Amino acid sequence: MRTTDPDNSMTRLLPVDDKTVMRPSSTPLKDNKSTSSNKFDRDYSLHGTVGEGGVGRVLLGLDEKIGREVAIKEMLGQSAHLDSSLCDRFLREARITGRLEHPGVVPVYDFGLQENGAPYYVMRLIRGDTLSEKLKEFNNTTNPELALANRLSLLDRLIDICETLAYAHSKGVIHRDIKPSNVVLGAFGETIVLDWGLAKVDLDWGLEKVASQHSRPDQAQTKSDENADLTLVGDIVGTPSYMAPEQANPKFGDVDTRSDVFAIGCILYYLLIGRPPLRGNVDEILALLTSDQPMPSSRNQNQSLPPELTAICDKALNKDKSKRFANAGELADELCAYRDGRLVSTYAYSPGELLRRFVVKNKIALMAITAVLVAILIGAGLAFKFGVEAEKARKLAVIEQQNVKYEKQKVERALADVTRISNDNLTTADNALKVTKLQIDELRQAMEQVAATMSGVKKGKTLTRLLEEFLSRFPYAESFAASSAPGKIIAVAPSKYQQAIGSDTSKFEHNILVMEQRAPITSRVYMAPEGFEAITLVVPVKNGQRVSGMLSVRLKAADFFGELLSNDIRIEKRDIWVVQDDGLILFDNNPNEIGQNLFREERFQQIAELRQLAKQIILQDAGVGYYKNKSAGQAGDSQRIASWRTLQPTDNREWTIVVLEAW
Repeated sequence: MRTTDPDNSMTRLLPVDDKTVMRPSSTPLKDNKSTSSNKFDRDYSLHGTVGEGGVGRVLLGLDEKIGREVAIKEMLGQSAHLDSSLCDRFLREARITGRLEHPGVVPVYDFGLQENGAPYYVMRLIRGDTLSEKLKEFNNTTNPELALANRLSLLDRLIDICETLAYAHSKGVIHRDIKPSNVVLGAFGETIVLDWGLAKVDLDWGLEKVASQHSRPDQAQTKSDENADLTLVGDIVGTPSYMAPEQANPKFGDVDTRSDVFAIGCILYYLLIGRPPLRGNVDEILALLTSDQPMPSSRNQNQSLPPELTAICDKALNKDKSKRFANAGELADELCAYRDGRLVSTYAYSPGELLRRFVVKNKIALMAITAVLVAILIGAGLAFKFGVEAEKARKLAVIEQQNVKYEKQKVERALADVTRISNDNLTTADNALKVTKLQIDELRQAMEQVAATMSGVKKGKTLTRLLEEFLSRFPYAESFAASSAPGKIIAVAPSKYQQAIGSDTSKFEHNILVMEQRAPITSRVYMAPEGFEAITLVVPVKNGQRVSGMLSVRLKAADFFGELLSNDIRIEKRDIWVVQDDGLILFDNNPNEIGQNLFREERFQQIAELRQLAKQIILQDAGVGYYKNKSAGQAGDSQRIASWRTLQPTDNREWTIVVLEAW
């Protein structure tokens, strides 16, 4: 039976509801049924009910021996006898919670069975709001910047969660249901992780021995693999909005410590963006979670988010768990590094960012050095003034002051030039990106609209006229073709390529990807039979869920980009590159550079700064960098400032437009 908790979007396959819901009120509620007797047993008196569910409830009690308030979680007798697995899971939660001795886990004081055979355990009474309630409260403000600042103020609490889970991971315990509603924020800085009932536990941790000592009489012969039985509750365990892909589909691998890292990444995404990364009903979330599409990135163009945190969040939310942090401890280290102002290894800093961090971090020391230097200069001037060489010293001081002023002005002009060139280049790259994206989107959308009206690709004059109409509408295209699945060409335009009809292109990488993904695909650049470097855009023609054919357009890479990147953005000392996602140069002002690869050409690899710039261009969607090189005919180094922006013509391909200017 599938049950759904609308507040937490929790999906479990359970025989009955075993969830105990804690009421948000901090004042205990009177419950006549639970307080008909004011004694729970000889050690505890009862003072009300603070939470209840279908099979259990939490009572407010007083430890008579010590005089402290406690929470008593009991399983109702009827539920304990109806389903022994619920009772086992209840006892198991108490054992796991009791053995995790950490400030972030509720301590368990007592553990036993009532006279009717129902289990119970006594734990510390926790007062406070859940992280879920606090996030909703912060999101209620109408000021987005204030809401973001309030959410980011919870970063220390998130680090506390990481450290609690790091301790659990060190003991072989994986929580499997981390979410904001399972975290309580105490009024005095406590951060408590709740609900360990779905945890996966290392069999070597010794729970079986404890279970045999405290199980009910009718369960004395417990199997040695009790731990595995209790954790495998149905096919899906967890909360879809905070569930790792491997929890929903085994094709992503086994559940391990990185599954909890994914859930923490979902909470960090909530802190940054104001909502979980995946939303919708249960089936929609599970479909997105188990698809091959990447998780949404926390980078948001409408908000100024800390780039280090977005990098940490994106790594934690990687569907490939081998690319996540190995455990919660590693994630905690990165978050602490950001909080403490240290370098975050997950984020690739630009030289400018590193310089700014150095100045900010060493501001006091730099000011002290400057003060000392000024004092030395003043002292020297006074000494010379009263010496034999007073006049000479005065003149030297004047000259020195002029030199300092000149050098200062020179540095300021250089900094202004670098800033201006970087900004101009970035604006130019952005404009070039928009023009290129507009042309590619218009071409792809036109082909998709026609493909959507076709149930198949049939040879004939109508199909040929369609391709000729495309050619007249998009004159920058070299040729259009129509193929039947999986790749036999049945029509082309213009007519000079008629000899291609009948050719089998099913082995081409881009056609194979179209058949597999049933979505538009852009090829890598390749050498066409006619002798030019070409790019092909392919759009599938579908009959239901089956690909029955393809429409494709072939572009001359150099001519296509050369036409779009018009001469008005090409000024003296400026170069324009278009780089494929593997480092291949698709376009360059210098035709001799087209077809070269930033990673494979030996002359590029000999320039250390150019190697670093190439890595930045491939790894970062947008940025600014520089490199210098010995230029022929010049005495000094040639310094070049680069700005770039990246676009995706289709989901499988990236092109980066790089604008470089000599300085």
